Amino acid sequence: MTKRAILTAALRAATEARDRYRVPIVPSIAAAQAALESRWGQSELAREANNLFGVKAGKSWDGPTYTLPTREFDPERGWHTVPAAFRAYGTWTECIRDYGDIIATRPWFRDAREAAIRGDAEGFLNGLLARPGREPGWATDPAYKDQVLDIARRYGLLDGPQRLMIDRLYLNGAEVEPVAVSLAETDTAGVKLYVTWRLLDRPNLLGRLRLAWQVFLAGGGRR
Repeated sequence: MTKRAILTAALRAATEARDRYRVPIVPSIAAAQAALESRWGQSELAREANNLFGVKAGKSWDGPTYTLPTREFDPERGWHTVPAAFRAYGTWTECIRDYGDIIATRPWFRDAREAAIRGDAEGFLNGLLARPGREPGWATDPAYKDQVLDIARRYGLLDGPQRLMIDRLYLNGAEVEPVAVSLAETDTAGVKLYVTWRLLDRPNLLGRLRLAWQVFLAGGGRR
């Protein structure tokens, strides 16, 4: 798969994780992080365990694991290799859902959660960064933010609105739950629109297509 294809797949998984499981993430940033941390889907953890972020299993994890040798340091033994258990997932969506659950449950990611609600991509990324001496974070590498933003900008993930939420809609007399819209560049010709919603009543196909088109126009249309 090309880098663009990897990033598109990660973005779809992140959008699905956010919309289906309501995790507080910004899909464009999550996808760029996944590409960076998984070496564009080529790391062994990504290939064999769908673990895009290198999250270790830990004592609280009761799901499947994948074991890899890792290098660790202690004052007595110095650098040495030990086996380490990492979380394993069935799909990339499951992985990004777990990433979102971590962000949702750790107090030091409060700023990231608030930025996700606003749809603030850079604010979300800032909220994930470590604050030395005060709070841990998703990454401690001082270059991490620039690396993630470089991927997101280079592939057009930050173009257009990151998220458009329509609070209440009625279509053919049927109430429609909030619609989440994400715009993501998928090829050089333009952008593809992803719309997710669930109808309390099922209108006809034409009505659903009309709704998707109206939301598309509300989000700025094709660039």
